[in-house]
Amino acid sequence: MKKCMCNTTALVIAALLVMMAPAAAYTIDGDCSDWGIYPKNDPVNSNRLDDSSLIPTKTGISYVIENDDADWAVGAVRPNVSNFTGHEWCDIEAMYVDDDSEYIYVLIITSMPKNGMNWGGDHIQPGDLAFDFNDDGTFEYGVKIVQNDEPADIKFGVVGAIYSNPTWAVLDPGTDRTDIASIVDGTNVGSATISYTGTSGDMVSGVAVPDDPADSGLPWDTFGPTRYDGQIWWKNTPSEITVSNPSIPNEIIEIAIPKSALGMPTTANIQSAITCGNGVIKLESVALIPEFVTLAIPVISLLGLVFFMRRKEQE
Repeated sequence: MKKCMCNTTALVIAALLVMMAPAAAYTIDGDCSDWGIYPKNDPVNSNRLDDSSLIPTKTGISYVIENDDADWAVGAVRPNVSNFTGHEWCDIEAMYVDDDSEYIYVLIITSMPKNGMNWGGDHIQPGDLAFDFNDDGTFEYGVKIVQNDEPADIKFGVVGAIYSNPTWAVLDPGTDRTDIASIVDGTNVGSATISYTGTSGDMVSGVAVPDDPADSGLPWDTFGPTRYDGQIWWKNTPSEITVSNPSIPNEIIEIAIPKSALGMPTTANIQSAITCGNGVIKLESVALIPEFVTLAIPVISLLGLVFFMRRKEQE
């Protein structure tokens, strides 16, 4: 009986030690190889990424791939609501999520440079990372990816800051492009580690962006020429013309968010968007590992029971 108790105790302690060790452990450096992701160009169309190369070889990762033809691409069937991007630099190719007992890890592959792009009279930026942990449609936490460029006298946000109860900017209200994009207010409750590759784009003086690797090492791509009628992008008219949409670099956004700042979530809906309200990517109902404290409670209880039974046996 005593031998059995000792074996049980040893197994319980071993289980506790295993749970204490983080399982995911990604290096936040803008390199997707530790995710088991090795993007390459499509062998049939070298201007595009091969979707199959965006599937992670590492198990346990939640992901969504949106590397399809945009609504404005020549040859695309309208309306193609799955990826209403516009130019290639508005495209978000894929998003991946993993976690351990301490952190949520997110990796995004996008053509949007961290410095943003000028378009007409606007400056388009990467949007922020949004979390809905209650599955109620409200994104009650967000991570700032780049500082806002507007209003110019405020430039809200700290790069990597975690905001609770954020106020979200919604571009093009009143249209079908009403997804949230950037945090414009909120309570700073912590800090995430963030890496965003690349140096291209149209930099705005005084706007903070992650200071990280100059080259993602990923293949360039484009979904092809876009079509434009001078007034309305999504209408086929005799005046429609084709606009060049050349291949550009793909960049990596990689983030580690401490769960301690998020109130111990167990499931999440996660979203990011470009600030023009086009390229949007969503990953819903992601199951998360509880924090170590939550995991340890039943094991500690079992350990206590074992010692109690041993004490009784000795008496």
